[in-house]
Amino acid sequence: MRNTYYIVVILAIIIITIAACSKKGNTSVLLPELIQAEAIIYEHPDSALHLLQKMQIPKASHKLENATWALLMTQAKYKMFIKQNDSLANIAYTYFMKRENAQRKALVLYLKGGILHKSKKIEEAQKFFLEAADYAEKTDDYQLCYLVNAQLGNIYVFRSYKEYALNAFNKAYRYALKSNNIEYITSSLIYLGRTYSIQKKFNLAIECYKKTIKIAEKNHNIKKIIIASNELAGIYTETKDYEQALYYVKQAIKYNSTESIKGQINLVIGDIYSRTGKTDSAYYYLDRVIAFEKSPRTVNSAYRILYNLSKKKQKYKEALFYSDKLLNGLDSLYSSYRSQELAEMQERYNQQKLINEKNQLKIEKDKSTRNALIGLVILICLIATLIYIYQRKLMKKERTIQKKEEDLRRNTIKISENELLIKRNQLRMGELMAQIEANKDMQEQLKELSKTYSEIQQQNEVLTSENQVLQENIEQYSSSLNAQSEELKKLSELAEESQRLHDREKTLSNQLVKNSKILNNLIITPKYIDTAQWNDIEKTINAIFDNFTERLSKKVPALTEYDLHLCCLIKLSMGNTNIATALGISPASVSKQKYRLKERIAQQVDVFKEGYTLDLWIWDF
Repeated sequence: MRNTYYIVVILAIIIITIAACSKKGNTSVLLPELIQAEAIIYEHPDSALHLLQKMQIPKASHKLENATWALLMTQAKYKMFIKQNDSLANIAYTYFMKRENAQRKALVLYLKGGILHKSKKIEEAQKFFLEAADYAEKTDDYQLCYLVNAQLGNIYVFRSYKEYALNAFNKAYRYALKSNNIEYITSSLIYLGRTYSIQKKFNLAIECYKKTIKIAEKNHNIKKIIIASNELAGIYTETKDYEQALYYVKQAIKYNSTESIKGQINLVIGDIYSRTGKTDSAYYYLDRVIAFEKSPRTVNSAYRILYNLSKKKQKYKEALFYSDKLLNGLDSLYSSYRSQELAEMQERYNQQKLINEKNQLKIEKDKSTRNALIGLVILICLIATLIYIYQRKLMKKERTIQKKEEDLRRNTIKISENELLIKRNQLRMGELMAQIEANKDMQEQLKELSKTYSEIQQQNEVLTSENQVLQENIEQYSSSLNAQSEELKKLSELAEESQRLHDREKTLSNQLVKNSKILNNLIITPKYIDTAQWNDIEKTINAIFDNFTERLSKKVPALTEYDLHLCCLIKLSMGNTNIATALGISPASVSKQKYRLKERIAQQVDVFKEGYTLDLWIWDF
């Protein structure tokens, strides 16, 4: 077998050498090792890399051979997914971009773009890929043409440019057919299927996946059969054609005996049966996952489906059992994560545990929230009533005593207000510090945030000193009003109750945000918000923050829809970087838009005192 391989390699070297020598104007002949590596680099990049590493590196004075070695070494590492910088690619880029060889130009531009893409520099990578596509179209290297267009398609999909992505993937498919590379043909069909699926063109997506399976079966490409079958099952699940979904999931089992794959597919089958109401079959497949699967993630997913299924069937005892298993599984999974990942998973764990406790008491989430809000309103009314009663009672006292009591009341209320303001300022300082950390590279925003933070800190110090003076005055007045000590005590309790009410309102609002799936996901893993999602986000924010956008529009009628969207994200205490991701703009643009919005609001309503930023005003609104 090995002898046959070397014979094929030697023949390829001879053919390429003859072809190279026969080209007009090509007076330079590459080293045999470079010719051999280039001949096998698409099909056997590992062997090409071994040859390149084993050979002596051409001297810098031999510019063609040195640049070719750097180009092929970069390509081999790239195809082997080996992390690398662009130093070798730059050697090839400097040499070949000054030559007339379109294939070499296209290849080096493709590799430069690929390295930038892996470094998350998407815009720069896209520029290189577009230039590579122009040069690649002038060559007959159809495999390279496929690779360039496939990369462009993936970038367009990531940026939600669906039509551009579809055009790029169609080009990739045509070049794959010309190259007669089965791996590239099936991959491009899968890319097309995914793009059609995103566009909700399910019939076209199904056609692409079925064509992939047919070609893969003919060429015994098991990996592509499994991928296409699984994704086709997902399409049928999306269209609620569960019979076809089950068929293709079972096809994936048929072509693969790997236990981990079987466990995942059994999980999909169980999920489909649970959706279609076939409870017994769902329990059967999900129990098989739990019994034979070793992957904690897959087992936990099975427990989650079983928990939801039991709850739906009102089998609360079983639901509690699966809930405990799920939480125990999460515990074991958390222990292997790094500290940052552990903190994120712990938060999700606490949320899940809170939901389970509510289910044990058979309290629906909506009812619990409604009762809490009703209780909050009643508490506010009760406190308001108490304040009114005490004010009426104090007005009936003798004039001389009334003056001292009025001073005491004012001082007590002032202390309470100062303490409330101090606590609010502490919360603002914490949120400002988080924004300062998130905007270290943005000097204009950082300067404004630091100035605001310093002014709030100074205000807290002044309020603390004022409270000490007020407390001394209260003690002096109280010594001459022993008969009124009981009423003063009640007034202090009332002030404390008011403070607890504010804290409770803040806690409930934060809890409601966490319990809202759409808002919590937006805060934890921010991503671009399209037009269809904004309606649900605004409804949820209005429900939690007392019709926030309606009140804001009445206060400042000139606000546009885009202004309201920006205010919603600020209300959720999101930093500039996360707001930029949600709106699809840069962090610097967010700072500019905040400044312009503040100016427009200030023209209509006088609300921005010294040191009062747009973020602070919206948090308090």
